[in-house]
Amino acid sequence: MKLCLSMLLVLSSSLFSQEQAVKHSLRILPLGDPPPFQQEIRDGIRHEIPPEEGTIPPRDLKISPKPPEGQEPVSFPMKLRLGYMSAPMTFPLPPDRKIDADLQDGGSWLDIPLAAGDATLALVFRGGKDWYQPRVLSMPDDAKGGDVVFLNVTGKPMGIVWGQEKLKLEPGKRLVRRIDGGAKAVAVSILYPTAAGALKACLSTQVENEGKTCHQFVIYAADGVPVKVLPLSEQI
Repeated sequence: MKLCLSMLLVLSSSLFSQEQAVKHSLRILPLGDPPPFQQEIRDGIRHEIPPEEGTIPPRDLKISPKPPEGQEPVSFPMKLRLGYMSAPMTFPLPPDRKIDADLQDGGSWLDIPLAAGDATLALVFRGGKDWYQPRVLSMPDDAKGGDVVFLNVTGKPMGIVWGQEKLKLEPGKRLVRRIDGGAKAVAVSILYPTAAGALKACLSTQVENEGKTCHQFVIYAADGVPVKVLPLSEQI
């Protein structure tokens, strides 16, 4: 009787522990320029030439979080597309707050450190000439509807003009602003430092006050130009 009771308590404790496991969410955003679009004519019909290996990020990943003690490891499939957020993936928070992002057909690709909080946005970019050498900057993915988020994925500080406010955004950091309830829109400019030390605008726009819409501006290094800005909007 006592043995049965002990086993029941152990089982109940294990189930309770699994139910109480802290969950974490991950999205990946690959940043960069796509290779030139190329076509060839075969039998009088134009066909797109697939991009060369390494010129775009892998389309299919296998995400493998380290499981909590006592649980079996589980891998999750994730699809990537250059310039687009991946679908969010939720899993028990690994004890080391890291994720292995492996190629679907085998081989390691990237280790992703998880940001503080309950959700991570992993900003992934080339660390060399191709996507076989990726780098990552992990940011909290906790923006709310009405937030305007600026993310600096470059190695230089950026200038942000928010209405009449002039701000400095350091490398590897983010800045969050909200539009005042009565305003319909806010004028926004993003400026980068030139070789001469001046600031030059790489984006000037109006951000509309759309209530539940979150706007994000991702500033990243690009080929052929000093920086580029990827604007993203989503309903939250």
